[in-house]
Formats: sequence, structure tokens, C-alpha cells
Amino acid sequence: MKEVLRSLFVYTLILFFVFNFFSKSLILPESSSYLILTVLILSFTVMISCPLLEFLTIKCNFLTFFLMTTLLLVGIVHLLKLFMVGFYIESYMFEGLNIGELQISEFEVTPIISIVFFSVLSSLLCSIYRVLDSSK
Repeated sequence: MKEVLRSLFVYTLILFFVFNFFSKSLILPESSSYLILTVLILSFTVMISCPLLEFLTIKCNFLTFFLMTTLLLVGIVHLLKLFMVGFYIESYMFEGLNIGELQISEFEVTPIISIVFFSVLSSLLCSIYRVLDSSK
């Protein structure tokens, strides 16, 4: 039970951290009950990834956990967009970036791009945490 609560707490913090990167496009519910429910659903999605892999008789390592969590989060975030009250995903214009020789022009970030990048970044951070936590 202690392990489950610790994982739930850490995955919730990771998801809030990633939500801050996507604050222009991913709009969380203002109601505290819907906000807590949204984050708990996403955290439980990350937590169920490894048991789902074991059910499919796939070893749960960094790569498989990362891929399964990414796929599950893409689906769940899309379902939350459709059914969760107050959870919106909006498109916005990326203003561009100029770092020395690297120049990225402005472009429109669509909701599906936001969902995929949110899922990939969340999965990457959760996978890194899982690997580092299990190596003690």
C-alpha cells in the first residue's frame, strides 16, 4: 500500500509538472473535484501500464513502459477531452524560436500535437522515475 501511494503521489507531481509546459493548450478544470479526478485518472493510467504489460506477457522495462504509457495516455487524454467537464485542449500559435544557427518558424499547435507531446513527455519522465526508483 505504501508503494502504491508513493507512486500515485510521484506520478501526480510529474503530471502537474508536465501540465505547466502545456499550459497554453491543455486547460485543466477549475472545479477542484474535477481537477483531482482528472489528475487521478491520468496517474492511475500510468500506474496500470506495467500490470497491463505483464498481462500481455511482455516484460516491463524502460522501453516497453514508455511505449505503453504513451499509448494509454494519448487515449485517455483524448477521452478526457471529450467527456471531462472543464478539461479543454485548444490550438495556439507557437511564436517561433531563434537560438544561434537554429531557427524554428512560427506554426499552429493543434490539439492532437499537444496530446501527443504531453503524453510522450509525461511517459518519458515517469519511465525515468520508475527505472531510477527500482535501481535502489
